[in-house]
Amino acid sequence: MLLASPALAQSAEELDARVAERIAAAGETYRAAPEQPACPGGAAGGENEIVVCGRDDSARWRVRSSRETDPLSRESLRDGLPRAPQLDRGSCKGQPGCMVGGWVPPPVYYIDLKAIPEAPAGSDAEKVARGEMADR
Repeated sequence: MLLASPALAQSAEELDARVAERIAAAGETYRAAPEQPACPGGAAGGENEIVVCGRDDSARWRVRSSRETDPLSRESLRDGLPRAPQLDRGSCKGQPGCMVGGWVPPPVYYIDLKAIPEAPAGSDAEKVARGEMADR
């Protein structure tokens, strides 16, 4: 059987005091915020003080953000209305490696330069070719 010595008892008392201090500090840190009165300033007002409370209509003057006005944003889609699920993966246009079909590429024109006849003698085309005349 072990008996507590005075040195162990003193350290246990110090430990208890430190634990009590930490609990009190945690209580100060994590205490709930005091409840605000329904009309700020009404509780502190004296007998000769008039306090006027009113409704906050700032939402009436607020402009909606682009995230709220975008029909596909999270804020717009979380309004409680049911929507059909998107079963395809959507478009990958603009992403690397994306191959989008369903359109015809623009035509490529081939010119056979050997089939073009020589410029007639004395014509503007011949003068431009020799450098005697500006092309424009």
